[in-house]
Amino acid sequence: MKIGTSGFRGIIADEFTREEVCKIIECTCKIIEKNNFKRLVVVGYDNRFMSDIFAKYAVGVFSAHGIKSFLTPTSVASPVISFAGKYEDCDLSIIITASHNPYVYNGIKIFSKNGQDLSLDIEQQYNKYLPKIKRFKYLSFDECVNRNLIEYKDYTKQYVNNILSLLKYKDIKLKTMFNVMSGSSLNGIVELKNKLKLDVEIVNTHRDPLFNYGAPIPSEENLKEFRKIALKNKIDFAFATDGDGDRVAVIDEKGNYLNGNEIASLIYYFAVKEKGLKGGFVKNYSFSLLIDKICKKYNCELFETPVGFKYISQKLIDTNSLVGAENSGCEIKGNVYTKDGLVLYALLLEIVNFYKKPLSKIVSDLKKDVGYKMYYKEYSFKVKNKQKIIKYLQTNNPQFKKQVISTGNLDGFKYFFVDGTWALIRFSGTENLLRLVCEMNSEQEMSEVISYLENFANEISEK
Repeated sequence: MKIGTSGFRGIIADEFTREEVCKIIECTCKIIEKNNFKRLVVVGYDNRFMSDIFAKYAVGVFSAHGIKSFLTPTSVASPVISFAGKYEDCDLSIIITASHNPYVYNGIKIFSKNGQDLSLDIEQQYNKYLPKIKRFKYLSFDECVNRNLIEYKDYTKQYVNNILSLLKYKDIKLKTMFNVMSGSSLNGIVELKNKLKLDVEIVNTHRDPLFNYGAPIPSEENLKEFRKIALKNKIDFAFATDGDGDRVAVIDEKGNYLNGNEIASLIYYFAVKEKGLKGGFVKNYSFSLLIDKICKKYNCELFETPVGFKYISQKLIDTNSLVGAENSGCEIKGNVYTKDGLVLYALLLEIVNFYKKPLSKIVSDLKKDVGYKMYYKEYSFKVKNKQKIIKYLQTNNPQFKKQVISTGNLDGFKYFFVDGTWALIRFSGTENLLRLVCEMNSEQEMSEVISYLENFANEISEK
């Protein structure tokens, strides 16, 4: 068992068990004590199978160490726990979730001080102490209540009010749809709807721990039916969040699926150009060159990190930047130090309402303004032999059709081509997946590069 990106995820009843979860919480207590951290934690949970029960297990371990827990009374999105950790000035806070993983998984996402994604230092402490933990202290939930070591607290109103404080224009006259994908974003979007009096249809609000026997990830494939309904209803745009409310997808009024690069870039563009806000942009190693074009035109600082939101969050804090982003989502200065779906929805409402133009036209005008004409794609698949592929790529390059002028290894294996395009091969930090990313000058070339790299990786893996 190892703590990695955002915490731990495992298959329920195999790797994710009561014993293993309680050991992780026991380790959390040890870290709190070793670092003389505040003896208070916020504990939340999503809609996955038994997440609410595992949250109570966690509280039982914290209470046995005399550490008080603020437990959410209902399922919540991960950004709410990030906000709550910052709001309560906790050094550590947790949520029982496996984010967008398939339904057979559950996990623990851990936030550091200020609700920031787990810092590298704390991650290392977990992996130092966790292997040595063989047993744990525990109090029953009734005992926790009797000793006044648990308190139910709902942070939804404060969380949404903070999002509203980031909006300059709040008189929204749009028709939208919001798909919570049976996840835990529901309370947040209902609160936002009521506050702004929005004309929004919220769908897939029922709890389904099986997620229709799939994964609650807002991918283009998973949103096909949602897209059809959105087009039929003639809405301004449709929005979807993953199982724990941090990953997003947007479908414009024409049915086009917008990737995270376009969403984050548009939000930053609007903040700089129309709101007059100052500050840089933090992108990860696989982000689109669209943001490079924006930053160059508007003379803004641009920073790059490895993949993983803990790196983006820290760089955003260190540089006092406005936006930190990866393709699956982004964070906004003044909100929370992690990806947050609901704030992106609110900001998109503001943008489309301000321009009084269709979202597709807004995105097209942005690209035209900064001279962006490329095509971006991210593709993931399972491979048989991860280590064999890594070993091969350490000494060999794929045989691309065009000249590679330089390579990079900040995170994975990145190839920069003579015409300004690029391709990246890297393994996921949370799933057994190989991720291929490229940005090319045509859709055909983009598809050809992805297809070639997939065949290349499979061949190396099977040798």
